Amino acid sequence: MKILHFLLLSCCLTLFSPMAAAQEKATVRPLTVGLMPYLSTRMLLANYQPIAVALEQELQQPVQLVTAPDFDTYVKRVLDGEYDMAVLAPHFARLAIRDYGYSALLMHKAPIRGVLVTARNKPLASIDGLRGQSIAIVDRSALLVIVGAVTLADEGLKEGSDYTFVETVSHTSALHNAASGKSRAALISYSTLILASPELQRDAVIWRDLNSIPGLFYISHNRVPASRQKQIKAALLAFEKTPDGQQFFEKTKHGGFAEPGRAEADFLDRLLPETRRQLGATIR
Repeated sequence: MKILHFLLLSCCLTLFSPMAAAQEKATVRPLTVGLMPYLSTRMLLANYQPIAVALEQELQQPVQLVTAPDFDTYVKRVLDGEYDMAVLAPHFARLAIRDYGYSALLMHKAPIRGVLVTARNKPLASIDGLRGQSIAIVDRSALLVIVGAVTLADEGLKEGSDYTFVETVSHTSALHNAASGKSRAALISYSTLILASPELQRDAVIWRDLNSIPGLFYISHNRVPASRQKQIKAALLAFEKTPDGQQFFEKTKHGGFAEPGRAEADFLDRLLPETRRQLGATIR
């Protein structure tokens, strides 16, 4: 009888242990990773899915990739603490780190290259060709646009009187505006152009580089324990060395990961007043 009791108990443990493990795994809260909506949602999720898979494997925790319909909504969600981790433009990341309880993990090694593109069948002959015209952008508060406006001002073009910025829903949309002639030009990141459809690449041409700024930041909310943040950082660095990681950085041209340093912090701190001004009600 004792032997029979022992066998029944063993069977029960064998049957229920995997079920309990599966239930326990199912109840683990996902790590939410926010993606800045600089591309279409479909392209964002496709590009960053390998990172999500790598994090899930290393952390043994589900990873949920999320984004927002526009820059303002996304930045507000970041500053409201809706994400455990976020991929964010450097000036927004610096604001989140300084004022909203986030810590820097890593940044993309390659700087963000800001380019002014026009329709290939109607290229610009000179900077004066922008007078009285519109330039398509994603969001006026984007660092690419802030620095681009300063560059154009240095060359004698003043926003509002010499040209206007027209906001679109993504860099891809801004590129389409320029390629189709809806806007005279578009100020976008170079990576947007190389990730665009063959048709858009065919119809658009880079007129000139406007600026170069630090790469995208990966930041973590401070509710994530410091020990877990170290694990996330280690997982990202490990991903960089894998075939999937090498393919990711080759495709996106982000150049790998780097540690944010004092030079980046000093540069971004100088831009914080203008960043806050452009965000306006978003951060009130």
